[in-house]
Amino acid sequence: MGDESLEALRDRIRELDRELVALAAERVAVARQVGDAKRQANRPLVDYAQERVVLDRARAAAETAGLDPRVAETILVALIRAAVSAQDQDSWRRASVGQGKTAVVVGGLGRMGRWFTRFLADQGYEVGALDLDPAGEEQAWAREALPTADLVVCSIPPAAAAALYDSWAPTPPRGVIVDIASIKTPLIGPIRRLQAAGARVASIHPMFGPSVVLLRDCDVVICDTGDAEAAQTVERLFTSTTARLLHLPLGEHDRLMADVLTLAHATTIAFALALPDTAVPVRSTTLGALQTLSANLMRESPDVYFEIQALNPNSAAALERLATAVTRVQAAVSAKDAASFRALMDEGKVKTAT
Repeated sequence: MGDESLEALRDRIRELDRELVALAAERVAVARQVGDAKRQANRPLVDYAQERVVLDRARAAAETAGLDPRVAETILVALIRAAVSAQDQDSWRRASVGQGKTAVVVGGLGRMGRWFTRFLADQGYEVGALDLDPAGEEQAWAREALPTADLVVCSIPPAAAAALYDSWAPTPPRGVIVDIASIKTPLIGPIRRLQAAGARVASIHPMFGPSVVLLRDCDVVICDTGDAEAAQTVERLFTSTTARLLHLPLGEHDRLMADVLTLAHATTIAFALALPDTAVPVRSTTLGALQTLSANLMRESPDVYFEIQALNPNSAAALERLATAVTRVQAAVSAKDAASFRALMDEGKVKTAT
């Protein structure tokens, strides 16, 4: 095959790529219209049964066309996610829960702070970011708006949020104050002191990171601070999305997070530390998945992850279970005890069953 023939084929691929992108954009645009129709009919945006029909249809069409059905499924899953994400954004824009209101995001220049700044702006809020060391035009607006803002979101580490709350206690902001901290124990006292001073205080925990675009399958934990009106204010931010809302007593949050966060993070950090100093030339799917997971975690703020471990009074029990588990695996392997190792695998199978 000559260079001219090869280039002609590449031109055709480029043309097909443009057509595929244009068709994908058209599909998302039609999906937004479907979302509008669902909202008018008061129907939920997510229809798992219909998604199954779409994927089954794509696999069947792929087989007819001589394409690996898994490729078709991968493409359609990505398009479904893009469609639901677009429908989600349309929903919260149309809900306009922040129309005519102001919001300040303390720590708004951090990654989660930026996420909440965009999220609130999409909901109609006039919103500004305020860091603890404010400077710049937007920060000046946020600093001036803070005392009377309708909503104040604290997107800073738990210890910093606790200190900030105590500094606000003599004259709290008038609007609803809400933290998004991963650990609540350091905040319980300051929250109570703010409430005693007349402040309206809520507390939530978004169980997702700043890279999330689609809130489907994401949990948002709403902790009960005893202020139902404040809780309803922040809950309304998410009712037009596909996020799952869970309610917990404020004092119960950290016990649960010892398993959800402490154990998961410590296991991932320990795996990264146990890797050999020299990269292994062969990579399995399991090793690759764990390396990707640990690499993503290692790019996060060490201060935040330290507080998740150290400020949760329930962390010690979770870390002890992790250490015991490693010891049990090591003992079975050292003893060359196949039956014990099999028993460990069976026990793990039961615990990880969904």
